[in-house]
Amino acid sequence: MGESSLTKWQALFEPICNIYRVPLISPGKESEMHLQHGKYILILTGVLLAGALMPAFGETREVILIESPEVTLVGEAGAGKLYQVGEHPVLVMEGTPEEMGYQHGKLLAPKIHHIIKEGYTPKALWNRGYSREYVMAQSARMEKFFPEAVKEELRGLVRGLREAGYEQVTYEDVQLGITQAEILHFPPDGPPACSNFACWGKWTTDGRLLHGRNLDWNIEGDAQDDHVILVWRPKDGTPFMMVGWAGGIGSVSGMNSKGITMGEMTLPSPDATFDGLPLLLQMRLTLETAATLEEAVAFMEKCSRTTGWNFILGDGKIPSGRALETDAQYCTVFAPMDEKETAKTGHWGMEDMVRRTNHPVGREQLLRLGIGMGEEFGLTITEDTDIEMLLPLLTGQDSWKRYECLSREIEKQPGKVDIAQALQLLATPPVYNKDTLHSMVFDPKNDTVYVANAGNNPPVTATDRPYTRIDLTPWFN
Repeated sequence: MGESSLTKWQALFEPICNIYRVPLISPGKESEMHLQHGKYILILTGVLLAGALMPAFGETREVILIESPEVTLVGEAGAGKLYQVGEHPVLVMEGTPEEMGYQHGKLLAPKIHHIIKEGYTPKALWNRGYSREYVMAQSARMEKFFPEAVKEELRGLVRGLREAGYEQVTYEDVQLGITQAEILHFPPDGPPACSNFACWGKWTTDGRLLHGRNLDWNIEGDAQDDHVILVWRPKDGTPFMMVGWAGGIGSVSGMNSKGITMGEMTLPSPDATFDGLPLLLQMRLTLETAATLEEAVAFMEKCSRTTGWNFILGDGKIPSGRALETDAQYCTVFAPMDEKETAKTGHWGMEDMVRRTNHPVGREQLLRLGIGMGEEFGLTITEDTDIEMLLPLLTGQDSWKRYECLSREIEKQPGKVDIAQALQLLATPPVYNKDTLHSMVFDPKNDTVYVANAGNNPPVTATDRPYTRIDLTPWFN
């Protein structure tokens, strides 16, 4: 590879390398060593991302499942109730937005105060050098897109906090809990690594849909300390739940009583803005309003979006699922066996299954990403052959290896995937990740979710901890 050719590769890949925290050394005109070093880094980028200390591809890991956890009522506020289900706090809110917010703030006040003032928020933002002025300015831009009902819920949450004696937590503080995913779009200490799959029909033992999801993020930030499962029973809406954190009124992983499931993954994108509906509300409002897969997809297509995210949506009633690749300007929907998921980009469609990790799959999305990179470095990229330049890097990345694992491991066992097998896949390298905060399988046919939460002191990835069966039937009906 000549210097000009290598320079073009570097120009194309430098934004990706920066995103994934991989150093890229520019070739020097005088030094052949620099040239070779740059070439070497490009080739090995994906290998480095795969993680040399991770278990081998496909290695079987033990999964512990608690089928019948003890359920204890530990607190009440109005119609809201706080339960302990095994090791998981479960908050059930009911009523108007303001009433549900009040129940949330009153019953989880110590955890909300901790995550905002001592735990994840200061560790993820203030301790890493983010200025409060910058963060709050971007959060305020997104707050303009909040529906009034969400603002009412936040005001109720603050009222509950104050009644519980935590007057120092403000509306802006809890607002930040909804908007910081955009501000922290990529993890500070490593590449994004979330994985999602939904399978049904020919793959599962009885044809029902099972949706598996790993939420991978830095577990050194102590977000696991304030973990909670939140259930909303709105006065005028659909009951829904999310696996998340105290004070968070949006969703990154959730299911509603109509059988709709949803999970997200961070996606590199050339188009991003803070002027839109933040991720957590995109998902929360989808679950709150959609009764069908078609309605869920339609909401995501039409809502004002912010930056790059992949999504898996499932509908246990049909059963079926869809994959979405989105950013501020773009939303592409993929059905099972979709011709857009093509071998020309190193991917393939599957019957009765959709899956995603942290990269674009569609040729159009890959081309668009390449064009965005080219424009940044003064290059004109228009031909399809230019996309092929991305493939050597793509197929070496951890994200592509996880996509492959989700696919190949399911392909091995047609008609055999049950809860145990779905959990096993989440704990199978390279889907297995040392920084998984939450791991779960949604079983919408039975209004059930199986959840594992990361441990702390020392930090332990969620997939190395027990999964607990959470029966949502009492709160969904």
